[in-house]
Amino acid sequence: MLPTMAARTAPSNHTRYRHARARLADLESLRAVLEGTRPRTRGKKAAKTRQLNKLARQIPAAKGLLTKARNAIAKAAASHTVTKREGSQKRSKAAKRGWLTRRARKAVPSRLTPTPAAISGKVLPFLTYERGVIDVFPPSKDDRSKIGRYFGRIDRLLCNEPVSFDEFDGDSIYDDISGRRLPFITDREFILARSDEFNFGVSIYRDRHELDRSA
Repeated sequence: MLPTMAARTAPSNHTRYRHARARLADLESLRAVLEGTRPRTRGKKAAKTRQLNKLARQIPAAKGLLTKARNAIAKAAASHTVTKREGSQKRSKAAKRGWLTRRARKAVPSRLTPTPAAISGKVLPFLTYERGVIDVFPPSKDDRSKIGRYFGRIDRLLCNEPVSFDEFDGDSIYDDISGRRLPFITDREFILARSDEFNFGVSIYRDRHELDRSA
């Protein structure tokens, strides 16, 4: 019994596009060569006319295949972009819902709570890519103020309030403990993914906006 051959997979849109473009280039090149010839006999002239007429039908068909492949590529790219955006939005909403649920279960503020009393001290929490939320020792009063404003923005973000991190984009603070400059993280997806590490206790932003909405 002969082994069954595996079914051939259909060529991709990019492969169809390359083949259609090569086919069109070959046909146009052949037409240019024929148009440059000067047959002398009646039979050769008739053969040239037949070939040119055939190319006149084949070239538009090849252009149609090229356009069809190009449109298929554009449609697939647009569909991928929409799917990726929808997936990102779903993950963002799920992270916010999960954070709000966990926040409701926490009643006691942790040592990571950026309260005014903590901001006035030396050791403060700070969000990093490598280790999440860590303790930092910023000697600069300006850096300590930046950290306070930064965690205020995070509190607003986790309360689903409008917020912008443009002020901190590309900015950093100096930490005496690590001896390094640490950049502020403005990636909202990363901040939401680390929502377990934040506990602001009773949020002044949440309470303030809830009062505004109930008024």
